[in-house]
Amino acid sequence: MRAFLTRAGGEESWKRLTAELGLTGLAVPERYGGASAGLAEVAVAVEEAGRVLLPAPLLSTALAGAVLGEAPDPPAELLSGIADGSLRASFVVNGEIEMADGCLSGSAHHVLDGGVADLFVVRAGRGLFAVRSSDAAVSPVETLDQTRTQASVVFDRAAAVPAGVSASRAEELLRVMLAVESVGAASHCLETTVSYLKTRVQFGRPIGTFQALKHRCADLAAGVASARATAWAAVAAAAGGDPDRLAVLAPLAKKHCVDVFWQAAAEMIQLHGGIGFTWEHEAHRYLKRAKTTQLLHGSPGELRRLVAERAGLTG
Repeated sequence: MRAFLTRAGGEESWKRLTAELGLTGLAVPERYGGASAGLAEVAVAVEEAGRVLLPAPLLSTALAGAVLGEAPDPPAELLSGIADGSLRASFVVNGEIEMADGCLSGSAHHVLDGGVADLFVVRAGRGLFAVRSSDAAVSPVETLDQTRTQASVVFDRAAAVPAGVSASRAEELLRVMLAVESVGAASHCLETTVSYLKTRVQFGRPIGTFQALKHRCADLAAGVASARATAWAAVAAAAGGDPDRLAVLAPLAKKHCVDVFWQAAAEMIQLHGGIGFTWEHEAHRYLKRAKTTQLLHGSPGELRRLVAERAGLTG
């Protein structure tokens, strides 16, 4: 799968990613064309996509299939579209959206994958709803990260279908998947940097033999290992149906894993020396992804506060 994702990009690759690999339908029930797998399988795919900064809405779409598939009476047409790749999804969970008379009104900004979405999974109060993108006004937002889109989305009495799933659970699952994605990207940064240090020669020796650089890589390796453990603990809480544990682990994982990703990307640039600062090298793309992800669905400070409150650590 990693080799395929490395080459993925464009409409034809999206068709192969959905039709051949079936990644968007991993957690969609089999009767709707999916694989009836679970959140752990979605997380595996998202982590691998993070390694290559996949320029496709896999995270949002596969997670939408998992979330909508949990409903007691799931929307069959939408799930079928997610499974076969004809519907790309995006989550709107941090906007000012209101539900009245079965319609949604309001706006949200910096919606991940919003610029390419056919379907929005929207939080309005405590409820979660599905809305076709044709019923919304979507304006692309320019960000540091050119590998995936963000958008402003406005709803004006948009027709909505109740998702039948907790809105708070959807938001926490989105944080978990961003954490998992960040682990994949941080792992790539570490592996690429170590490989470079083994081959770059100065003073007749590979620079990876220099003790100071070994220490920096060891710190990175420890950070990536702790991030992976945290992310997968959050996945386990989500898959195991433990809402209290998930409420703490989701923001904790998102903050810690993205912070580690940021550190790994920054060190990737520094330890590659002159080549690491060039546009030709991939390092700047990982740094940009890390920074934009840090600001999505809770800044580090906001997530730290959430964890403290939910874990009962505030006075």
